[in-house]
Amino acid sequence: MNPNDFQVHDVADFPLVRLMPEGLPEGYAARWEAEMEALIGQPAPFVMVVAALQGEHREAHEDRKRRTLWMKRNRDALARRCRGMVGVEPDTTRRLMMRTQSAALAGLFKVPLRIVASAGEADALARAFLDGHGVDRD
Repeated sequence: MNPNDFQVHDVADFPLVRLMPEGLPEGYAARWEAEMEALIGQPAPFVMVVAALQGEHREAHEDRKRRTLWMKRNRDALARRCRGMVGVEPDTTRRLMMRTQSAALAGLFKVPLRIVASAGEADALARAFLDGHGVDRD
């Protein structure tokens, strides 16, 4: 997998695929979809790690809608390749709220989704997902 072919996802540490939501410009969803197609189309399993937001970041409605629809359409293919998604949220209150929201999404998209406090925890959990362990961390 050539990291230069990816603009939205950082695949330099594949099978950990990193997403930095703050750097995503409005209208990024088409590129995100193409990169996700490439990720689910290759044979190796991977884990998505989503970095913590620094401050307030508002994703454009159309981008969020496109991502959600893509995930619904591709949930089986995504589940075959993606072993899990790990989000980072250092703020305890926001992390607990996100964990509640993520429980519903994980069932809908067939991919385990966990929210942790730090990038180090995220990397450790991502590697556990790759090893076949999806232990929840509180």
